[in-house]
Amino acid sequence: MAILNSKQLWAERNRLAEEQRKAADDNDESKALVLQGQIEQLDITIGHVIEEEDALRNAPKPKQHADSFGVRILGARDEFHGLEVGFKASAEVGPRNAASVVTVGAPTEIELELPAKLPGVFQNFASTLIETPAAGSLTYKQRDKASESGAPATWGGVTEGASATKAQVLYAWKDAVANKETIAGYVPISKDTLMDYDELLDIIEHDLLLDLDEITNGKYWDGSDSTHIVGINNTPGIQTFTEAMGGMYFDAIRMMRTKVMRNARRIPTHVAVSPEVREAIDLYKTETGLYQTLGSDVYWGMQVVEDVSCPGILVYDSFAARRRAIHGGTTVEIGYYNDQFIKNELSILGEHTKALQVRYPDAFCLATKTALDKAPAVAGAVA
Repeated sequence: MAILNSKQLWAERNRLAEEQRKAADDNDESKALVLQGQIEQLDITIGHVIEEEDALRNAPKPKQHADSFGVRILGARDEFHGLEVGFKASAEVGPRNAASVVTVGAPTEIELELPAKLPGVFQNFASTLIETPAAGSLTYKQRDKASESGAPATWGGVTEGASATKAQVLYAWKDAVANKETIAGYVPISKDTLMDYDELLDIIEHDLLLDLDEITNGKYWDGSDSTHIVGINNTPGIQTFTEAMGGMYFDAIRMMRTKVMRNARRIPTHVAVSPEVREAIDLYKTETGLYQTLGSDVYWGMQVVEDVSCPGILVYDSFAARRRAIHGGTTVEIGYYNDQFIKNELSILGEHTKALQVRYPDAFCLATKTALDKAPAVAGAVA
């Protein structure tokens, strides 16, 4: 049975009304009464249909399903007809954790920060930082807390026509450079693989992209080359926590949070921990043998990020630094390893260029597991 909309039902009502008029002209009272009943019933139906149509019209549009990185590279499965040597495509590793960039009269940029993206497959330290586009290595202003002085204070007002001096506050910034670095890797494949959608998707998403993400994240941690990415561990101005805690990691995290709040005047949003530290915290037990944390993903109000590149614990405000994507997203390319056509390996290449911009270094507080594992000094002990 066909489903009619309100417009079609209204046309049917007009047809019945016309038949009723003809029946009345022919003095066929019984037929006219039957048609009147049908019209009244149809009026009720039309009212219900209009209500449903209005509800559908005003309902929020369903969110479109976000395609994975591999699907954005290869296209829809039912439209896939294989790849050829020389294929090249770029896409964002999404959902992208990005900030809108509005240019108002070059060269001024206004960067509007958005909340951090939700945890995903590639959740690590790098993925918690906002990412914005850039054209290459860039010079930016970095907060220089060591050169700041003064603080706001109460003004003494005016006495006998003379104004009291108001407090001077000197904020300091210094030039810093976010160096770009290209990370790339290739995977040997066969010609048959170029026609296999599932195998290509698996290589791109679960091998090549995973490796690129892991190496790039490691650069954001430990990069130290003066011409490439300088990682957070080697960024001048970050805070360190060196207290001997005897493995009391949960206590250390709370103390590090306080240190960031007092010295950087920022509220930490995340705490990155190594797998070993996370394991130890998860296995904390009470005197009765009950687990204390039960695998919580929030420590002291901060989102937990378990990261294999973390040397121990990093408490930080994720808005105090950002990743820079140079010339777009990650590129996937099909080609030969070298110019030898006969002896050559067919390969699939993944590549992207990134940079790290740390605007507030003191919003990061780092502690190594080695330092935290040291036994605290015993009170009253003689050196």
